[in-house]
Amino acid sequence: MALFSSNNDKKSRERRENEDRLSRQFSANNDENVNGISTISMETTITGTIESNSVFKMEGVLNGDIKGNKLVHVGKTGQVKGNITAETVVVDGEVSGEIIADKVEIGGTGKVYATITSAVFVIQEGGIFEGRKKIKIALIKEEDTKAKKEKEEKKSKEPEIKVNENKENVQL
Repeated sequence: MALFSSNNDKKSRERRENEDRLSRQFSANNDENVNGISTISMETTITGTIESNSVFKMEGVLNGDIKGNKLVHVGKTGQVKGNITAETVVVDGEVSGEIIADKVEIGGTGKVYATITSAVFVIQEGGIFEGRKKIKIALIKEEDTKAKKEKEEKKSKEPEIKVNENKENVQL
C-alpha cells in the first residue's frame, strides 16, 4: 500500500514551515530582538509615519510610512498604504507604495502593489506582485568592495619574503 500526499498537504506543510520561521523571527527570545517587538494589532488604523528600532509587526491599517531598522512584517490582516524602509520586509498582507530593503519576501497571502528596491526578492506561491522591481546595487557594490578589502588585508598579512643579492640569506 502506497501513501500519496496531495498538493494541499504540501501547501499546508509549507505554510506551517513559514509560520514557524516567522514565529522564530518574532520570538522575544531571539537575540536579534534586543529592542523588543512592536505590534499594531488588527482593527487599529493609524495615519502618519512609524519609526521603529525594534522588530515591527503590522496587523492593522497604516496610511503612512514605516521606517524600520531590522524586520518589518505586514501580517495577513495588515495593510500599508505608504512606503516601507527596513533591512528585511515580509509581506503576508497588503502593501501599496514603495519598499526599500536588503531582502523583500512576499508570502503566499501577500499582495504588493509597489516599486521594490532590494538585493534579494522572494515571492512564495500564491503571492501577488504588481509593480516595478529594482536591484539594490549599492548593497551589491558594498559587498564587492568589502570582499576586495578583505582580500587585500589577507594579502598584507602574509609575510613578505625578500632575498638578498647573494641569495644566501632569506629575510622574513
